[in-house]
Amino acid sequence: MWLKFVQPLLDESQNRINPLTVPTNLGVDGEDIFSLDGWEYGKRVGSGSNYLSDEYFCDRLQPYLFADMHDKVLYPINVLALKKVTQLDSLIWWLKNHNGPAWVIFWVGNNDAALATLGLGGSNPMYLPIPYDQIKDKLKPVISYLLSYGRSKGVLAFDPYTPANISRNLTERSDFSSQFDSVISRIPLSRTTTHFFFLNYPYYCEVGYLMDKEDLQFYLSKLGYSVPIFNGRVSLLTFICMYALLKDGEIGRLNQILADNGLILDDTERASIKSRIDNFNSKVNSLTGSNVHKVPTGEKLNQAFSSGLEVDGKKLTRNWGRGNAFSFDGVYPNHTVHAYIANIVLEEMAKLNSKITSYKLASILQNDPYIDHDGDGWMPGPNYKASGRTKILFLFKDYQEGVKGPAVIDTMSSAEVWDVISDALWEEILTIPLIRVEAQRIGFLLLKD
Repeated sequence: MWLKFVQPLLDESQNRINPLTVPTNLGVDGEDIFSLDGWEYGKRVGSGSNYLSDEYFCDRLQPYLFADMHDKVLYPINVLALKKVTQLDSLIWWLKNHNGPAWVIFWVGNNDAALATLGLGGSNPMYLPIPYDQIKDKLKPVISYLLSYGRSKGVLAFDPYTPANISRNLTERSDFSSQFDSVISRIPLSRTTTHFFFLNYPYYCEVGYLMDKEDLQFYLSKLGYSVPIFNGRVSLLTFICMYALLKDGEIGRLNQILADNGLILDDTERASIKSRIDNFNSKVNSLTGSNVHKVPTGEKLNQAFSSGLEVDGKKLTRNWGRGNAFSFDGVYPNHTVHAYIANIVLEEMAKLNSKITSYKLASILQNDPYIDHDGDGWMPGPNYKASGRTKILFLFKDYQEGVKGPAVIDTMSSAEVWDVISDALWEEILTIPLIRVEAQRIGFLLLKD
């Protein structure tokens, strides 16, 4: 049996390459168990009920009209189906219009714990895990003003890790259960010519994006700072602000940041998120059927991040940068760990077809741009030019890989660093309608656009 896999590839400008090819990869970044089927989860956006949202449908009839990633990924299935489609609709269309054997990989549900864990994103308000009161005088004045304006109007919040906000952003057990059942009821699991591979969920709160005391001590001690004891982890975005402040000699401000519970995901809060993920996994584990295969991605990734993943004599851990397991954003794994995840799936598939082989992680590691080969904690990163939000992450590229030394940020002036941070924050908030209107009123949006 030959399996055909069609990627909806994008170029560096995020434009779809060959948009008329019908994709088999139907994954859209950021989806949860609700948006998969076109629903906005009301609790997470301050609404009293869930509602269908056009945001989660592919509905454009021509490639030049593409408005979002759903259009770019799922097109032209909507044209072939003669209706606007969600990811789930697209899967069902494929299964109805494909007569031969098929294998389906289903891994949706991680993002039901994402916003609560990352403290970044959402709406009504949008959460930004930044120490605004400690950096407001460092930012470009207009960006500082717009951030303050957004907070005063309730469309921005800088305290994602309060118990109330974590609860708001975490899918309820009963809500996940009922929606998961609804999704599964629409998938023809009894289709005898199809094998379904359901991947379970790792602990999202173990990603490298969340930095503990040892992580902070490793990096901030490079600038002469000794991190006080605190209970929990801070976000990568908070760390970036702390590093920039320390470059300016603002030691007192760092101490205030580490005393701000709204910016620290403590151990009790992490445990509550893990418990919720365990509950989500119980739904995956409850699936049955001769052609249903449950893939232990959660258990294997949890083990890798807690004990380390040995590859060619190097131990990869969850720690950002120095741990060699994640890309710059601390959320997406690097190339090597992505291949490891693929191997977990391939091992299950090999039970059905012995000709299926796994990736050789050692060979991938050798050319992985997110491996810190010289041990200074900074990754060389990819060679493409950073744009938009990526610029803030590229501040922490190794200035000279192969020689222990500074990151790019260490070679820049304070003004240059804060300009990059200001621009990145603007990229985050420009999608908020109220802030766009205010930016336009004061003439700033016209200058940017």
